[in-house]
Amino acid sequence: MTVLFLNTENLFDPADDPQKDDDAYTPDGDYHWNRTRYWNKLDAISRVIVAADEESAPGIVGLAEVENETALTDLTARSALREAGYRFVMTDSPDRRGIDVALLYRKNYFRMIGYESLRVNLRPLGGGATRDILHVTGLLESLDTLDVYVCHWPSRYGGTGETEQLRMCAAGVVRHSVDSVFSVRRKPYVIIMGDLNDGPDAPALRVGLKAYPYSSGADKGDRELVTVMDAVEQGSYKYQGEWDTYDQFVVSASLLNGLGCVELIDADVLAAPFLLMDDDNYGGVKPFRTYNGRRYQGGYSDHLPVKMRIGF
Repeated sequence: MTVLFLNTENLFDPADDPQKDDDAYTPDGDYHWNRTRYWNKLDAISRVIVAADEESAPGIVGLAEVENETALTDLTARSALREAGYRFVMTDSPDRRGIDVALLYRKNYFRMIGYESLRVNLRPLGGGATRDILHVTGLLESLDTLDVYVCHWPSRYGGTGETEQLRMCAAGVVRHSVDSVFSVRRKPYVIIMGDLNDGPDAPALRVGLKAYPYSSGADKGDRELVTVMDAVEQGSYKYQGEWDTYDQFVVSASLLNGLGCVELIDADVLAAPFLLMDDDNYGGVKPFRTYNGRRYQGGYSDHLPVKMRIGF
């Protein structure tokens, strides 16, 4: 089964929601977001998801920067994805911009048992409202239980060092929940995915999440976490000419040590040519995003997707 994560870069529907700061993504807003551009965006996301696996659409897809259930209903039931039969669940966060994370799943691969939204309280650290973390539990075809976390951790806006403690807080929330899963599962299988706004070696992952490097994963016990993207050369996000791997997978070592029924096969950044464009400022290529500033390009996202395959 293929597992995919994509930061969709502002998947808003064009309707104004007075409860959210979505004015920029309305027909009269800064980006002149209309029905045509919205449906083009849905078609683009559909193409990304289908491209992740040549044989079958991914069984599980994590998404970030999704406004509401309307957008997900249109994506799963009214776009090219409708034949895949995706169902979805999403958070309802207090994020100022009104964006959330979501999980799409195909019932023949993953049968959802339950889900919860985990609130990240940044106020004691001087931070504002941020995205909830989505925790979904389900059964694989093999009848093994899989716990999936979809994350969009606080951004680096304001400075990497100045905001590090905010991502440490988010990591702590995830780790606390994972520890609860570890305490009740006889054989825990955990996948954490998302836009973590940090690389695999950042303190939020090594200290906050207590995740070990991939190179040592096979030697760890089932109840340890391991970063997966350490050795992947292609980054998922490019800023001022430098690639970084902010979009990541972190898994329980039970998927790596060869002692269980479910195992990680591989993981990579999906850098298909249609997702890239020439980088005229810094050379090479960069993600083909929907907007360049406020100029509409009609691309896909400012982040490249990441994918992994698991066998069972």
